[in-house]
Amino acid sequence: MNRFITPFTALLLVPVAAHAQMGGRMADLFAGADTNHDGRISRAEFAAARVARFAQLDRNGDGVVSAADFPRAARLPAAKAKIDAMVASADANRDGLVSHDEMANAPTTVFDTADTNHDGYVDQAELAALRAKAQTMAGGL
Repeated sequence: MNRFITPFTALLLVPVAAHAQMGGRMADLFAGADTNHDGRISRAEFAAARVARFAQLDRNGDGVVSAADFPRAARLPAAKAKIDAMVASADANRDGLVSHDEMANAPTTVFDTADTNHDGYVDQAELAALRAKAQTMAGGL
């Protein structure tokens, strides 16, 4: 089930507690966002990586991201609730769909949580702390 919702959660950036089960995949997504290879990710790099993956998330090609893009996961009540929460976190006009523009302007909650020193960048130490926090939270779920 995680393979269906993990990229979606990382890109829509719901609070860490909502996707604590992501583990190392979150680190991979952050690392892929480091386009200037300076070992840290700026908010702009993170947002750009999220938007760049929009087409991958829009699995049915209808121009929006919604529960319809994750039909197998959406059949499971717990997964459906997570998908609905993720869509709601980025759905500015509350139509149940996330457009490209809405994704581009969605809150950067996970980034903000990871940036513990509030310098506008997530470095390797902050990423490791976020991963540890996610693993701890997953253990309590």
